[in-house]
Amino acid sequence: MKLLSKLARRWFSAGALAAGLLGAPFASSAADAYPSQPIRLIVPFSPGGAVDVYARIVAPALGKELGQSVVVDNRPGASGIIGTETVARSAPDGYTLVLGNIATLGINPVIYKNNPFDPLKQLTPITKTVVVNYVLVVNPGKVPVHSVAELVAYVKAHPGTLTYGSSGTGSMQQMAAALFESKTGIKLLHVPYKGTGALLGDLVAGHIDMIFADQGTMMQQVKAGKLVALAVGGSRRVAEYPDIPTIAEAAQLPGFEVVAWQGLAGPPGLAPDVVEKLNHAIAKLQSDPGIRNKLLEAGLVPDAGSPAAFRDYIGAELQKWGKVAADLGIKAD
Repeated sequence: MKLLSKLARRWFSAGALAAGLLGAPFASSAADAYPSQPIRLIVPFSPGGAVDVYARIVAPALGKELGQSVVVDNRPGASGIIGTETVARSAPDGYTLVLGNIATLGINPVIYKNNPFDPLKQLTPITKTVVVNYVLVVNPGKVPVHSVAELVAYVKAHPGTLTYGSSGTGSMQQMAAALFESKTGIKLLHVPYKGTGALLGDLVAGHIDMIFADQGTMMQQVKAGKLVALAVGGSRRVAEYPDIPTIAEAAQLPGFEVVAWQGLAGPPGLAPDVVEKLNHAIAKLQSDPGIRNKLLEAGLVPDAGSPAAFRDYIGAELQKWGKVAADLGIKAD
């Protein structure tokens, strides 16, 4: 029995060594072969929004870069939770990815008590993709101001009377306005909508007074003279509109920043080599002048970075918006 045991151990060791020698190049070739089938890119929102616009611009080029088709799959519902959770529960093979944004990865986890996933534990951050500049706009027929300072003074003189719209409780529009309220000491009335279509119509018609919303949507109405842009939410002025100040400078609020953002993520446990391949592909595409110009025209500013940087950014956003939500008691069912 001892002899058989020794022989068995020797056979196992030899077998393990052979498997290791044969398995290493096999594993490497398997990794190099990714992707070997179409990739499903889940957009957790309806067609037409900023995340969907990004997907439609980038997906065809990403497919060419990777040598496999990238199929955009819109899975809207529950403020983006349904589509994102689908990826969080997917196999970590790199064939089901999600385009997340500030709502799904930075705000939902801190306002929904039963949010079904932690973006830093149940997802694998791949890369931040774009920043979406926000602007503060008012209806000039309802709010007789021309600057952020005048707006703050007007609201303080008419407390609790000015309304702002949002696409729903816990939306980026509400969180941006809430942060603005807390920093300036003013009080606005929140009017939630079920989407941006009716919201924009009511703002132009004068049924609500103001809004924080993405540049791509708002500036068309500003150019048409229907709305007035008082400031942009980013830390720097927007190159296309250099005369519009930032909220930080206009309201003398150093460090104030309200921007939306998007990013690519995969299921938990996604292999590092797959993450790197996808990360490099996105960075390469977004540096292409043709794609970059299309993104900029849509109000999407390319801002790709490393997987580690994206993970850190998500963590910082969770802390930032978690504090806003806690301080102001913002919760969503």
